[in-house]
Amino acid sequence: MSFPRILAHRLGKKFSRSLGHSLWHRTQDLGRRLIGRRPTPVLRAGEFWAVRDVSLEVAAGECLGLVGPNGAGKSTLLRMLGREYRPDAGRIELRGAVKSLIRLGHGLQPMYSGRENVYLKCAELGLSKREIDARLDEIVAFAELEAVLERPVKHYSDGMYARLEFAIATCMPVDILLIDEVLAVGDVAFQLRCLERLQTLKREGSALVFVSHSEMNVLHVADRCLLLFDGQTVVEGRPEAVFGKYYEAVGYLNRDLKSLGVLPTRPPDVSAGLDFSGSADEPLQANPGQPLAFELEYRAERDFEAVDLRLEFWNTAGLFAASTLTPADSRPCLAGGRGRLRVELPFLGLDAGIYDVAVSAKAGGRDLAYRGKARRVQVLQTAYDRPAGFGVMEAHIWTAPSGRPS
Repeated sequence: MSFPRILAHRLGKKFSRSLGHSLWHRTQDLGRRLIGRRPTPVLRAGEFWAVRDVSLEVAAGECLGLVGPNGAGKSTLLRMLGREYRPDAGRIELRGAVKSLIRLGHGLQPMYSGRENVYLKCAELGLSKREIDARLDEIVAFAELEAVLERPVKHYSDGMYARLEFAIATCMPVDILLIDEVLAVGDVAFQLRCLERLQTLKREGSALVFVSHSEMNVLHVADRCLLLFDGQTVVEGRPEAVFGKYYEAVGYLNRDLKSLGVLPTRPPDVSAGLDFSGSADEPLQANPGQPLAFELEYRAERDFEAVDLRLEFWNTAGLFAASTLTPADSRPCLAGGRGRLRVELPFLGLDAGIYDVAVSAKAGGRDLAYRGKARRVQVLQTAYDRPAGFGVMEAHIWTAPSGRPS
């Protein structure tokens, strides 16, 4: 049985939106470390979470694919795994040497020739000159750079640079290999050779983390996929199923319906004597089919009787996924001033994803309020093996007695 080479538990990484905030917060963090205290795990002024509460495990001989839209946190997560960034929350355990192919142009010396870079980078990998001599022809042939091997690397194209860097990094077995879109600049033939090389590394026991927007490349090499959105895990499971959820999350699956104008759109926020406040920055975590409870704060200009409250769940693609139904005899009365509402859902019928919770209020046939982002819910699901649609339903199934069907 293979053993885990990468263990990451509840990783988080914060960044500041401005240089001034960044300098001030870094000074504060340095002071806390000097007195033996950890940096604060909460957001401060001008900060945001680039990656939040992400856990993963990659075994020897396994490839984990990271997918998601631009800005989802994939590269930031990879750089934390490669020890380029220090996590602000969580912990990482790496069992073995790490090789990163993250930034094009970062690994080679531009003033040196291709041959000199081969000897330099292979020596950094621990190879002797005799071992490099034995591998040189194989590296150059794989990169298809025989004609330009003596030329300075600064005169290489992006594709030539990527071919040489990949060939050097994978010329020998490596414990952990992190790859971030470096194959995108290569032609199709070279990408296929790279994917075959990655399969070879897996058979030799390497643990791979592979970031790509190419479904073909990911399906070819990844054993599992993890979908990130807004720096958070949406689902983890079989690559085919995760890509289906990815297309749903970015609105790809409902693009034809949008063009026909048959999909509902989220109304603008309205306040007519009643207003709701809440935080969409601190998402609630839940699981499909499990109970969910939270509170909403409101401010009413006067008393309202029998208020018809409705919650709406909108996914990240702006698709109206579900809503709640409150019986007429259970409608609450809201006292004037500030107050809180307790919301309890005994069965969360949503598939894995990230949802904005909107709240609307009516009384006496009149609209009182609508707030489109009162809360945010992150519905988690690991072992995501097949798409489940937009919702889930509870079912009780048992063996029927023999006889005529009912």
